[in-house]
Amino acid sequence: MIRASDYDPFSDAVMRDPWPYYAALRREAPVFYLEKYDTWFLSRFEDIRASTTNDVFSAERGVTPEMVMLKQPPPPDPVFSMLDMPRQRDYRRIFVPRYTKRAVAKMEDSIRARTRRLLDPLLERGHFDVYSDLADPVATLTIAELIGLPEEEALDLRAHVATFFAREPGQVGTTEENDAGRVALMTRFAEIVIERQQAGDAGCAGDDHLSVLLRAEIEGGKLSLPAILAAMYTMLVTGAEVVPLSVANTIYYLAQHPDQRAQLVADPALIPHAFAESLRYDQPTNLLGRTVRDAVEIRGETLEPGAGVMFLWASGNRDEAEFERADEFDISRRPQRSLSFGHGAHKCIGEHLGNLEGRILLEELLAAAPDYEVDRDGAERVYSEFLHGYHRMPIGF
Repeated sequence: MIRASDYDPFSDAVMRDPWPYYAALRREAPVFYLEKYDTWFLSRFEDIRASTTNDVFSAERGVTPEMVMLKQPPPPDPVFSMLDMPRQRDYRRIFVPRYTKRAVAKMEDSIRARTRRLLDPLLERGHFDVYSDLADPVATLTIAELIGLPEEEALDLRAHVATFFAREPGQVGTTEENDAGRVALMTRFAEIVIERQQAGDAGCAGDDHLSVLLRAEIEGGKLSLPAILAAMYTMLVTGAEVVPLSVANTIYYLAQHPDQRAQLVADPALIPHAFAESLRYDQPTNLLGRTVRDAVEIRGETLEPGAGVMFLWASGNRDEAEFERADEFDISRRPQRSLSFGHGAHKCIGEHLGNLEGRILLEELLAAAPDYEVDRDGAERVYSEFLHGYHRMPIGF
């Protein structure tokens, strides 16, 4: 039987199938300490939700597994995802206008047109990969347009992100090959920024993120080049990773539950609920963290300043104390609360966009190929401590 003490987020077994380990943590040690990483792990929904709004935890030493557990330093220049309030507010405001519910709703026609343009030739083939052939290009091209990246380069830039996140069994942290992907991406980003700067006013006149970043003045001055690059990187990663995994996951679980798929085909208005259930059941963003700033007690355990703390988002969304039949995929579920897009000051600003993209992709897929079959031998989950879900999802129809 798997015990909480068996948990290590970088272990091969956990990266392949974390669910039994999360169940053991919730059952035996919901506030779990691993000395080798000097890091605490929170696995219960309520603990994670409460901690994300507790200012005893700081994001300014980094939020990724490598920064929190392996103690790699965060970027030296400010990036909004790694700032505490109130500093974070001014940086976050740069992006918020493009991600309000009203602003995102205006993008529906263009995203649907892009989806249909990519889907039409795939339908003629009778088979394709939901993740790599459709969902990933749609999400990547959409976030690239928002950032202000050249459309013709978007998928190549996205490939560098995939290189950075690729993992092999036994790997802890990034390798030289991973870093090469990140360096290539940031180098091209820098060239694009400099080209925009050299264009003068014309280079920053738009409402894309890069234009706004170039115009912005925060904390008494213009943003540095490294700060702009870090913001662009954050937006590309978050904008291109979550939706493709979520859509591929949904397609897989609907194939496992044909009765639920039939309900969606008969009533497409239920699709947003199915997408929300997929995000809960198999959350793509597995874990993110903070550093303990002030001593705090949680469930009788004292977390001391300087230690890391990881929020196990995916575990929280399977917490039996919050969700009845938490380990079942059920599109009729209507939860009052969720951790699918985070919580608190660092909640994902792309929530409305992600839900819109997911809905459109599933609407178009189910309308065009309602009786699709998943090639289960070809379906493959991403191997990662950071991400969850299927990044290979071949279907035929």
